[in-house]
Amino acid sequence: MPTSQTSPASVISGLVGPDTRFTRNGADGVSWVRSTGSTNADLAAAVRLGGTGFRVLVTDHQETGRGRFSRPWQDAPGTSALMSLLIPNDRPATDWGWLSMVAGLAVVRAVEEAGADPRRVTLKWPNDVLVDAEREHGGKLCGILSERVDGPAGPHAVIGIGLNVSMGSEDLPVPTATSLALCGLPHDRAHLVASIVRAVDDLLGEWLETGTVRDAYRERCDTIGSPVRLTFDPLTVGGGPRVVEGIGVDVAADGSIVVETQGRRQAFAAADVQHLRPVR
Repeated sequence: MPTSQTSPASVISGLVGPDTRFTRNGADGVSWVRSTGSTNADLAAAVRLGGTGFRVLVTDHQETGRGRFSRPWQDAPGTSALMSLLIPNDRPATDWGWLSMVAGLAVVRAVEEAGADPRRVTLKWPNDVLVDAEREHGGKLCGILSERVDGPAGPHAVIGIGLNVSMGSEDLPVPTATSLALCGLPHDRAHLVASIVRAVDDLLGEWLETGTVRDAYRERCDTIGSPVRLTFDPLTVGGGPRVVEGIGVDVAADGSIVVETQGRRQAFAAADVQHLRPVR
Protein backbone atom coordinates (compact mmCIF):
# COMPACT_ATOMS: atom_id res chain seq x y z
CA MET A 1 0.00 0.00 0.00
CA PRO A 2 1.10 3.65 -0.36
CA THR A 3 3.81 4.66 2.05
CA SER A 4 3.75 8.45 2.33
CA GLN A 5 2.06 11.56 0.98
CA THR A 6 3.99 14.06 -1.10
CA SER A 7 2.87 16.57 -3.73
CA PRO A 8 -0.64 17.77 -2.81
CA ALA A 9 -3.43 16.05 -4.72
CA SER A 10 -5.29 19.36 -4.67
CA VAL A 11 -2.71 20.72 -7.16
CA ILE A 12 -3.75 18.07 -9.67
CA SER A 13 -7.45 18.61 -8.97
CA GLY A 14 -7.01 22.32 -9.52
CA LEU A 15 -5.18 21.80 -12.81
CA VAL A 16 -7.75 19.27 -14.01
CA GLY A 17 -10.70 21.47 -13.05
CA PRO A 18 -13.98 20.60 -11.32
CA ASP A 19 -15.91 19.28 -14.30
CA THR A 20 -14.45 15.80 -14.89
CA ARG A 21 -15.70 12.51 -13.49
CA PHE A 22 -12.53 12.30 -11.42
CA THR A 23 -12.78 15.72 -9.76
CA ARG A 24 -16.47 16.54 -9.41
CA ASN A 25 -16.30 15.69 -5.71
CA GLY A 26 -13.23 17.87 -5.13
CA ALA A 27 -9.79 16.54 -4.23
CA ASP A 28 -11.25 13.31 -2.79
CA GLY A 29 -10.98 11.69 -6.22
CA VAL A 30 -7.24 12.31 -6.61
CA SER A 31 -4.36 10.98 -4.49
CA TRP A 32 -0.59 11.41 -4.93
CA VAL A 33 1.80 9.23 -2.90
CA ARG A 34 5.57 9.13 -2.77
CA SER A 35 6.00 5.39 -3.31
CA THR A 36 3.88 2.28 -3.63
CA GLY A 37 4.14 -1.24 -4.95
CA SER A 38 1.70 -0.72 -7.83
CA THR A 39 -0.97 1.91 -8.34
CA ASN A 40 -3.05 -0.62 -10.30
CA ALA A 41 -2.81 -3.12 -7.44
CA ASP A 42 -3.76 -0.46 -4.88
CA LEU A 43 -6.92 0.55 -6.71
CA ALA A 44 -7.81 -3.09 -7.42
CA ALA A 45 -7.50 -3.89 -3.72
CA ALA A 46 -9.78 -0.97 -2.88
CA VAL A 47 -12.43 -2.26 -5.32
CA ARG A 48 -12.32 -5.74 -3.82
CA LEU A 49 -12.92 -4.19 -0.38
CA GLY A 50 -16.04 -2.44 -1.66
CA GLY A 51 -14.59 0.83 -2.92
CA THR A 52 -15.95 2.53 -6.01
CA GLY A 53 -16.08 5.85 -7.83
CA PHE A 54 -13.89 7.56 -10.42
CA ARG A 55 -10.48 7.91 -8.83
CA VAL A 56 -6.89 8.78 -9.76
CA LEU A 57 -3.83 7.51 -7.88
CA VAL A 58 -0.46 9.05 -8.77
CA THR A 59 2.95 8.07 -7.39
CA ASP A 60 6.58 9.16 -7.71
CA HIS A 61 7.81 5.56 -7.77
CA GLN A 62 6.44 2.03 -8.24
CA GLU A 63 8.31 -0.89 -6.72
CA THR A 64 6.40 -3.70 -8.45
CA GLY A 65 4.76 -2.09 -11.49
CA ARG A 66 3.76 -4.23 -14.47
CA GLY A 67 3.24 -3.68 -18.17
CA ARG A 68 1.56 -5.72 -20.90
CA PHE A 69 2.11 -9.48 -20.84
CA SER A 70 3.19 -9.18 -17.15
CA ARG A 71 6.45 -7.46 -18.08
CA PRO A 72 8.03 -5.54 -15.19
CA TRP A 73 7.82 -1.75 -15.24
CA GLN A 74 11.00 0.07 -14.20
CA ASP A 75 11.32 3.71 -13.21
CA ALA A 76 13.82 6.03 -11.56
CA PRO A 77 11.97 7.79 -8.68
CA GLY A 78 10.61 11.19 -9.63
CA THR A 79 11.29 10.91 -13.36
CA SER A 80 7.98 9.44 -14.57
CA ALA A 81 4.30 10.29 -14.40
CA LEU A 82 2.98 7.07 -12.84
CA MET A 83 -0.77 6.85 -12.35
CA SER A 84 -3.82 4.63 -12.36
CA LEU A 85 -7.40 5.61 -13.01
CA LEU A 86 -10.39 3.77 -11.55
CA ILE A 87 -13.47 3.64 -13.77
CA PRO A 88 -16.70 1.98 -12.55
CA ASN A 89 -18.84 0.85 -15.47
CA ASP A 90 -21.10 -1.92 -16.70
CA ARG A 91 -20.22 -1.92 -20.40
CA PRO A 92 -20.26 -5.40 -22.01
CA ALA A 93 -17.00 -7.31 -21.73
CA THR A 94 -16.50 -7.08 -25.50
CA ASP A 95 -16.03 -3.30 -25.19
CA TRP A 96 -13.31 -3.34 -22.54
CA GLY A 97 -10.41 -3.78 -24.95
CA TRP A 98 -10.82 -0.18 -26.02
CA LEU A 99 -9.86 1.18 -22.60
CA SER A 100 -6.11 0.76 -23.02
CA MET A 101 -6.50 2.52 -26.37
CA VAL A 102 -8.39 5.34 -24.64
CA ALA A 103 -5.31 5.73 -22.45
CA GLY A 104 -2.94 5.78 -25.42
CA LEU A 105 -5.00 8.45 -27.15
CA ALA A 106 -5.13 10.47 -23.92
CA VAL A 107 -1.33 10.45 -23.64
CA VAL A 108 -1.00 11.56 -27.27
CA ARG A 109 -3.32 14.48 -26.58
CA ALA A 110 -1.49 15.41 -23.37
CA VAL A 111 1.92 15.42 -25.06
CA GLU A 112 0.56 17.62 -27.84
CA GLU A 113 -1.08 19.93 -25.30
CA ALA A 114 2.33 20.27 -23.64
CA GLY A 115 3.67 21.68 -26.89
CA ALA A 116 4.69 18.80 -29.15
CA ASP A 117 4.05 19.15 -32.85
CA PRO A 118 1.44 16.49 -33.73
CA ARG A 119 3.76 15.24 -36.48
CA ARG A 120 6.27 14.21 -33.79
CA VAL A 121 3.80 12.09 -31.81
CA THR A 122 2.51 8.80 -33.21
CA LEU A 123 0.40 5.93 -31.91
CA LYS A 124 1.34 2.33 -32.61
CA TRP A 125 -1.33 -0.31 -32.05
CA PRO A 126 -2.62 -0.90 -29.47
CA ASN A 127 -1.36 1.84 -27.15
CA ASP A 128 2.33 2.58 -27.71
CA VAL A 129 2.93 6.33 -27.84
CA LEU A 130 6.05 7.12 -29.89
CA VAL A 131 7.82 10.47 -30.05
CA ASP A 132 10.35 11.41 -32.73
CA ALA A 133 10.43 7.83 -33.97
CA GLU A 134 12.79 8.77 -36.82
CA ARG A 135 15.23 10.79 -34.68
CA GLU A 136 18.23 9.87 -32.56
CA HIS A 137 16.55 10.16 -29.16
CA GLY A 138 13.09 9.06 -30.28
CA GLY A 139 11.21 5.97 -29.17
CA LYS A 140 8.46 4.67 -26.93
CA LEU A 141 7.26 7.15 -24.37
CA CYS A 142 4.94 5.23 -22.08
CA GLY A 143 3.54 1.91 -20.90
CA ILE A 144 -0.16 1.22 -20.37
CA LEU A 145 -1.97 -1.61 -18.61
CA SER A 146 -5.77 -1.87 -18.40
CA GLU A 147 -7.35 -4.44 -16.11
CA ARG A 148 -10.88 -5.45 -15.07
CA VAL A 149 -11.59 -5.79 -11.35
CA ASP A 150 -14.88 -7.00 -9.88
CA GLY A 151 -15.95 -6.07 -6.36
CA PRO A 152 -19.03 -5.69 -4.17
CA ALA A 153 -19.90 -2.44 -6.01
CA GLY A 154 -19.69 -4.10 -9.43
CA PRO A 155 -17.20 -4.17 -12.31
CA HIS A 156 -14.45 -1.58 -12.57
CA ALA A 157 -11.61 -0.86 -14.97
CA VAL A 158 -8.19 0.09 -13.65
CA ILE A 159 -6.01 1.83 -16.24
CA GLY A 160 -2.33 2.17 -15.39
CA ILE A 161 -0.15 4.69 -17.24
CA GLY A 162 3.61 5.13 -16.90
CA LEU A 163 4.90 8.13 -18.85
CA ASN A 164 8.65 8.75 -19.17
CA VAL A 165 8.93 12.43 -18.29
CA SER A 166 12.42 13.56 -17.23
CA MET A 167 14.41 10.32 -17.53
CA GLY A 168 17.95 10.61 -18.84
CA SER A 169 19.42 8.03 -21.17
CA GLU A 170 20.91 6.13 -18.22
CA ASP A 171 17.46 5.75 -16.63
CA LEU A 172 15.61 4.28 -19.61
CA PRO A 173 14.46 0.67 -19.08
CA VAL A 174 15.12 -0.44 -22.69
CA PRO A 175 17.07 1.02 -25.64
CA THR A 176 13.86 1.63 -27.60
CA ALA A 177 12.41 3.92 -24.92
CA THR A 178 12.69 7.69 -24.65
CA SER A 179 11.45 10.53 -22.44
CA LEU A 180 9.94 13.94 -22.97
CA ALA A 181 13.10 15.57 -21.63
CA LEU A 182 15.35 13.66 -24.06
CA CYS A 183 13.13 14.81 -26.91
CA GLY A 184 13.37 18.42 -25.76
CA LEU A 185 9.69 18.62 -24.82
CA PRO A 186 8.07 20.22 -21.74
CA HIS A 187 8.08 17.80 -18.80
CA ASP A 188 6.17 19.24 -15.87
CA ARG A 189 4.68 16.14 -14.24
CA ALA A 190 1.73 17.82 -12.56
CA HIS A 191 0.56 19.48 -15.77
CA LEU A 192 1.04 16.27 -17.75
CA VAL A 193 -0.96 14.20 -15.25
CA ALA A 194 -3.73 16.79 -15.31
CA SER A 195 -3.79 16.82 -19.12
CA ILE A 196 -4.00 13.02 -19.23
CA VAL A 197 -6.89 12.95 -16.73
CA ARG A 198 -8.82 15.54 -18.75
CA ALA A 199 -8.21 13.67 -22.00
CA VAL A 200 -9.25 10.31 -20.49
CA ASP A 201 -12.41 11.92 -19.13
CA ASP A 202 -13.26 13.35 -22.54
CA LEU A 203 -12.74 10.03 -24.31
CA LEU A 204 -14.61 8.14 -21.60
CA GLY A 205 -17.73 10.10 -22.43
CA GLU A 206 -17.79 8.50 -25.86
CA TRP A 207 -16.74 5.03 -24.61
CA LEU A 208 -19.28 4.87 -21.77
CA GLU A 209 -22.03 5.80 -24.22
CA THR A 210 -21.05 3.69 -27.24
CA GLY A 211 -18.42 1.16 -26.09
CA THR A 212 -15.81 2.37 -28.59
CA VAL A 213 -13.52 5.25 -29.58
CA ARG A 214 -12.79 3.75 -32.95
CA ASP A 215 -13.06 6.86 -35.11
CA ALA A 216 -10.80 8.98 -32.92
CA TYR A 217 -8.32 6.13 -32.58
CA ARG A 218 -8.07 5.38 -36.31
CA GLU A 219 -7.26 9.04 -36.99
CA ARG A 220 -4.08 8.78 -34.89
CA CYS A 221 -2.99 5.16 -35.32
CA ASP A 222 0.10 5.01 -37.56
CA THR A 223 -0.05 1.22 -37.70
CA ILE A 224 -2.82 1.72 -40.25
CA GLY A 225 -1.03 2.02 -43.57
CA SER A 226 2.33 0.75 -42.30
CA PRO A 227 4.15 -2.48 -43.17
CA VAL A 228 4.19 -4.42 -39.89
CA ARG A 229 5.56 -7.52 -38.23
CA LEU A 230 3.34 -9.09 -35.56
CA THR A 231 5.00 -11.40 -33.04
CA PHE A 232 2.91 -13.66 -30.81
CA ASP A 233 3.52 -15.28 -27.46
CA PRO A 234 3.97 -19.01 -28.24
CA LEU A 235 1.85 -19.86 -25.19
CA THR A 236 -1.16 -18.09 -26.69
CA VAL A 237 -1.05 -19.03 -30.38
CA GLY A 238 -1.15 -22.82 -30.08
CA GLY A 239 -0.26 -24.28 -33.45
CA GLY A 240 -0.58 -20.97 -35.28
CA PRO A 241 2.23 -18.83 -36.69
CA ARG A 242 4.43 -16.97 -34.24
CA VAL A 243 5.15 -14.15 -36.72
CA VAL A 244 2.90 -12.48 -39.28
CA GLU A 245 4.02 -9.77 -41.71
CA GLY A 246 1.77 -7.59 -43.80
CA ILE A 247 0.18 -4.15 -44.00
CA GLY A 248 -1.89 -2.70 -41.17
CA VAL A 249 -5.15 -1.73 -42.87
CA ASP A 250 -7.71 -1.07 -40.15
CA VAL A 251 -8.81 -1.44 -36.55
CA ALA A 252 -11.82 -3.70 -36.08
CA ALA A 253 -14.94 -2.90 -34.09
CA ASP A 254 -13.54 -4.72 -31.04
CA GLY A 255 -10.18 -2.90 -31.25
CA SER A 256 -8.25 -5.71 -32.95
CA ILE A 257 -5.64 -4.76 -35.54
CA VAL A 258 -6.51 -5.83 -39.09
CA VAL A 259 -3.52 -6.88 -41.20
CA GLU A 260 -3.51 -7.72 -44.89
CA THR A 261 -1.04 -10.43 -45.81
CA GLN A 262 -0.89 -12.25 -49.16
CA GLY A 263 -4.20 -10.72 -50.21
CA ARG A 264 -6.02 -11.88 -47.09
CA ARG A 265 -7.19 -9.77 -44.17
CA GLN A 266 -6.97 -11.05 -40.60
CA ALA A 267 -7.77 -9.44 -37.25
CA PHE A 268 -5.50 -9.96 -34.24
CA ALA A 269 -6.47 -9.08 -30.68
CA ALA A 270 -3.03 -9.39 -29.05
CA ALA A 271 0.49 -9.20 -30.47
CA ASP A 272 3.76 -7.29 -30.32
CA VAL A 273 3.80 -4.95 -33.31
CA GLN A 274 6.86 -3.64 -35.12
CA HIS A 275 6.60 -1.05 -37.87
CA LEU A 276 8.90 -2.15 -40.67
CA ARG A 277 9.60 1.38 -41.89
CA PRO A 278 9.79 4.71 -40.10
CA VAL A 279 6.34 5.93 -39.11
CA ARG A 280 4.98 8.98 -40.87
